[in-house]
Amino acid sequence: MRISTALHTGFRLPDRYPVAVLPFYLLTAGAGVVARVPLFVGVAVVLAVLSSSGRLDTFAERIQQVDFSALNAAEPTEPTGLAEALAVVVTPLTVTVFALAVLASVAVSLLVTAAVRAGTLSAVLAAIDGGDPTLEGVRGASRLWLSFVGFSLLRVVLFGGLLSVTVALAAVLLTLGPAGALAAALVSLVGVALALVVGLLLAFTEQSLVVDDDGLAGALGASARFPVRRPVDFLFYVLVAAAALVGNSVVVGTAGFLGATQAGALLSILLVSPIFDGFKTSLYAERGIGERDGAGSGDRPTRRRRVAASTRDGVGALGRFVVDHPGWNLVSTLVLAGSILAGYAATSGYGVRIGASGDVAGVFGVFPVGTFVNIAANNWLVAAGSAYGGLALGVPAAVSLAFNGVLIGALAGIFELVPFLALVAPHGVVELPGLVVAGALGLHLGVVGWRAYRGRDGAATVAEALRYAFRVLVGLAVVFVVASFVEAFLTPRIAAFVLGG
Repeated sequence: MRISTALHTGFRLPDRYPVAVLPFYLLTAGAGVVARVPLFVGVAVVLAVLSSSGRLDTFAERIQQVDFSALNAAEPTEPTGLAEALAVVVTPLTVTVFALAVLASVAVSLLVTAAVRAGTLSAVLAAIDGGDPTLEGVRGASRLWLSFVGFSLLRVVLFGGLLSVTVALAAVLLTLGPAGALAAALVSLVGVALALVVGLLLAFTEQSLVVDDDGLAGALGASARFPVRRPVDFLFYVLVAAAALVGNSVVVGTAGFLGATQAGALLSILLVSPIFDGFKTSLYAERGIGERDGAGSGDRPTRRRRVAASTRDGVGALGRFVVDHPGWNLVSTLVLAGSILAGYAATSGYGVRIGASGDVAGVFGVFPVGTFVNIAANNWLVAAGSAYGGLALGVPAAVSLAFNGVLIGALAGIFELVPFLALVAPHGVVELPGLVVAGALGLHLGVVGWRAYRGRDGAATVAEALRYAFRVLVGLAVVFVVASFVEAFLTPRIAAFVLGG
């Protein structure tokens, strides 16, 4: 096939199938929320153990006595009393519980990420073939998740083993003087080269799993043979992959330089990744979107009109979700409110009261466009993760709500009331309802996931729920843009007026 067809497919994918394909890329954010559940549970257990034994109060008393002003970047020394304070909470039981929570989090992350990846590439292939991307993505995740888990484990073993051997050899050689240091550098270069070769040989394994459906062993063989069977295509893949890596780094780096790091992450998730996956899958499958839909493309509305129509549809979907699912929105509100109260109760008793900083009005600068974009992107990604993470029986959505609520309440407990309200209320009255609806959407998807797990609903129902959730999230994007504008541009000035600063 022509390389231009694969490139064309990559660029057309997120533009042609946003509602059908992009939910799977947002499921990646949801996978992170799911993976953090064991970690949050572990931390909660540790805090409960420390609180019941009185160690938490002792730690709070001792940590307030530590002189952190003694910290000096030029001559780092441990503040007096810090080790004694930490010794109160670092016990064999707390370390064991936390370690088990971390291991469980890693295992869950491996399983969920593999299933999401299987669904994502299945959706991409369905878009290329003219099928229903969301439906085929759900079916692909159900059918291929185990093969993707196996491939993930294989990569961990291969690259982890290669890294361990390289580091061990280099460490031994470094003890042999200048000649050993030179040998260690050469070993490191060889290790990097081997890792690059292995990575290139495995590059098309995921695509083969989806396109050929021949099992993991067959996919590994097909990927390893790809450079030999199609050397020109492989060379162009390497060039495009390098360009994508550089381009993504430029996007993320530029966003970070402008103070909008999360905007760079959002573009990477919703634009760079789908384009690259579309190109790569089309190249391997030797067919593309452009081969079958070129005739009627001139009849499509302009991109501006499509974005406007999608935004209106999203706002409408958001309104209908709030009206049609009052129960889940009420539950979500209660979880967030209860968590705020719990966080406040946990910190308010320690007698710490922090006032407002001196220059409240200028906290974000004179014209904080970067801050505005960064906050909006971050809040939307948090909402998307909470919503799509809820597909795992609703638990991650509830945990995400609880975490945010506890954080808000804990801050309220250590700040003076008037400064806290002045700095939070102006944008909070818009932002918090948005988080509540995102949590409710996650709880709703949890029921969908439960019914699918029990066999009561099929892949078509799950696919429709994923598309519906994406449309609601588009509506929530408008809410978070408004909230972020208020937070970046108006809240500091309102707070300065209220506080007289």
